[in-house]
Amino acid sequence: MTEKKTQNEHPVSVSIARQPVFDEKGQLWGYELFCVGSDETTRSGFPEHENVALNVASSAYIGLQQILDRGKKIIVNFNEKSMLDDLPYAFPPILAAVKVAEDIYTQPHVPDVLKRLKSDGYLIAVGGFTGNPAFGPLYGLADIIGTDVSTRQKDALGALLDIARSYTALLLAGQVEDPARFKMCKELGFTLFHGPFFKSPDKITVRKLSSIEVSRFNLLQLIESDEPDLDHLAATIQGDVSISFRLLAYLNSTAFGLRQKIKSIHQAILLLGWQKMKNWLRVVLLTDMSHSKDAPELVLLSAQRGKFLELIARDHDFWGFDPDSLNLLGIFSLLDALLGIPMTEIVGYLPLENRLKAALCREPNNEYLPLLHLAQYFEEAKWAEAEKMIHQLNLDGNKIKAALQTSIDWAGELATLHSKQTKRD
Repeated sequence: MTEKKTQNEHPVSVSIARQPVFDEKGQLWGYELFCVGSDETTRSGFPEHENVALNVASSAYIGLQQILDRGKKIIVNFNEKSMLDDLPYAFPPILAAVKVAEDIYTQPHVPDVLKRLKSDGYLIAVGGFTGNPAFGPLYGLADIIGTDVSTRQKDALGALLDIARSYTALLLAGQVEDPARFKMCKELGFTLFHGPFFKSPDKITVRKLSSIEVSRFNLLQLIESDEPDLDHLAATIQGDVSISFRLLAYLNSTAFGLRQKIKSIHQAILLLGWQKMKNWLRVVLLTDMSHSKDAPELVLLSAQRGKFLELIARDHDFWGFDPDSLNLLGIFSLLDALLGIPMTEIVGYLPLENRLKAALCREPNNEYLPLLHLAQYFEEAKWAEAEKMIHQLNLDGNKIKAALQTSIDWAGELATLHSKQTKRD
């Protein structure tokens, strides 16, 4: 979480979240960024899309370097003012796609700014493509042309794409809700895809979990204890050869600069500290169990959801929900997508109470289910739906906003830790 100053010199904390963008092969192409801050002047309590450029540019968003290191792109929304203030130049041209709405192009000087950005190496992305001939010069500049596909029928989308194909831009399908719509948009000729579709299982396999997967479920449950039995934990980790080897290699690496080599799992736990151990294990276990090509994004979201739901429970104790249980609910909520197994099969292996299992299976009238929906709304930047849910549940909007910021930053730290570990491996 970073801070910037408003015009009244009040500090505003800003957290940057990201939504993955995939290519037609389902490979990660880059991210569209959005942010959450504590600026009380915003209409909904959450920054609108047009504030993203200013907030990202004025913050020390460490995720940019991670994305750049991976050779991925970012898409950032810019309004007229941020364009004229040359805010796109806060980002390296090899990294950023400057996204603008069609109506911005009609404003004085904006066309010249876009041409200059294009000549300086930036990608130009057009959001909300309508095919209006009046915006032909803008479409001609564009490297990416995007449109919301969530409500349009196949024939209507096909007609719109016929217009877009007369330009040389990549075609981005926005708000792709599920794998079926992803398949349809791919058949129509879209080349980039953005939306929650990757969080839904694509191909479900009816199979039993392996003994290794079951043991790792047990370990995930074990590490959530506030006062774990370290001897039991060490024995459990030691029983998993892969995890044991990676943990010892991790601590014996030059990054720690230890004077003596770590010789046992118990010693490793004591040295690393319980909280760091828990964070490392969460990421490694979820990633290792995954059968999905989108595992890094799904693991990041799982960790973010878990922390978000945990904080909601802690800040709204009148509900009587156990924070640790809600943390597990969030962590486990994407296991069907990670493993490619129906959630109804998975929950049989989870040491959770029945109400939590019912929530994971999305059974209606479950008291936990609205909180999962709230987490999803924020992940997908559906601000209106999130705000409505906050009011329906009688939640404290400021506490929810703080929980969201904390969970975004916390999950980002986990992603950084895992990225460093992956490089060392």
